[in-house]
Amino acid sequence: MCGSPLYGWLTLPDPSSGATVGRPVELEADPKTGRGPRVLERCENCGLGIAEGTGPIDLEAEARAISTALDDGSPALVTPNRTSIQATIGGEGWAAIEIGPGRLLHSPRSLRLLAEQTGAELEGVRCSRFGRNQAWMWQTLVNGLTFHPNFAREVRAGRLRAATARSRLTFAIDCVVTALAAPLVLLASVPLELVSALAGRGGELVGRR
Repeated sequence: MCGSPLYGWLTLPDPSSGATVGRPVELEADPKTGRGPRVLERCENCGLGIAEGTGPIDLEAEARAISTALDDGSPALVTPNRTSIQATIGGEGWAAIEIGPGRLLHSPRSLRLLAEQTGAELEGVRCSRFGRNQAWMWQTLVNGLTFHPNFAREVRAGRLRAATARSRLTFAIDCVVTALAAPLVLLASVPLELVSALAGRGGELVGRR
């Protein structure tokens, strides 16, 4: 985005690999699927995150993918914040790492650069205090307790069931852990995310245009 060098950031396992907590990421491609892990890189200057080896980026398409209208009707760019506290805490277990509709993971600075390079102008960039960012923080913290990443979200969406889990035992354990930990984690996640947002490091960036 800013033209500075990119450095290795995270290695994400193939989504089909199932439970990942406590397991090293396999660096070789799965012989059955032919798919391997994805290496994400980051720019230490503007904070941008991107998958290693990604081809040319269509900045106009990236801007369209995260364009939306706020409650008052004003246009905005809304995207997960790669430099958020929850991203720092979660690492590979950051719940919002796959949420962004575009190919880029933004920081406040890279979001401003995207707007500038696509002919837009942002009045300012802020962090959401309440909304899906709160769910991301909660899920990120719970990810440190479960075998399957984003267990509650994946089960609710129907993408993860006992039959498709790493094992029925790990699925049952994650059910119990999530149910028991949910209220306790919520007591910590809500104020933590609120303070993070007030400090400019919340989980969701909102760039009003």
